[in-house]
Amino acid sequence: MTQDSSPVTGNATLAVEPVRLRYGSVIGLPVLGGLIGWLVALAAGWVAGLRWAPFQGMFELIASLPQPAGTLGIAGFGVLAGIGFSSLKAADRLSVNVAPERVEFRRGRRAPSEVAGTEVDSAFLDRGALVLQDSAGDELAREQTGIPVATLRAAFHEHGYRWLKSDPHGGEFALWVPETPAVGVRADSLLRTRAHALKKRNDTDAAQLRDAIKRAGFLVRDEKKQQYVRPRPQRNQN
Repeated sequence: MTQDSSPVTGNATLAVEPVRLRYGSVIGLPVLGGLIGWLVALAAGWVAGLRWAPFQGMFELIASLPQPAGTLGIAGFGVLAGIGFSSLKAADRLSVNVAPERVEFRRGRRAPSEVAGTEVDSAFLDRGALVLQDSAGDELAREQTGIPVATLRAAFHEHGYRWLKSDPHGGEFALWVPETPAVGVRADSLLRTRAHALKKRNDTDAAQLRDAIKRAGFLVRDEKKQQYVRPRPQRNQN
């Protein structure tokens, strides 16, 4: 197998994003940042002359910088910003190690998590998230990823797991709105807090709150920054 598909490591299969995505962001984001910085520097004088344009002070300052050092400096700042975004993206990139006895998730420097293979009834990709379910329909894991569906499907098939085209319980999710009576006070409060975390793009808090909502009896699916919920099956609840 090629590295992009699913390299076998021991008795496990490692599923990762394609090389073009992993290394494309390392090169592409700094180049894009530099290009944006260069364009901002070139347009600063023109924008500073528009009375209705926002951030007038910033554009006036950029336009007053000596040239060509000013343009090169702003472009260099854009490159550094691109490197920063690239590092953040790399830290959030998921790898999935699939073996008969377990499925392990690794994301950046975070501590790895795993699900026992005997608990997994099925796996599938749902709106960009890899989902593992048990036989009762409870979610054992839900992890956002850029790994292609074909790569994940091959890795799970290789070790005897059942791969589904879609969530068999997808129709049970309903859009959450504040103070939904069926959700209850505790889960509603957690969902409110999580909605704020999603708005702020705080993925770490959103993931932790998803676990808390699960313990409160509901499973959560995200779609366009909105939360959809369904009751968690009673079996195997912690």
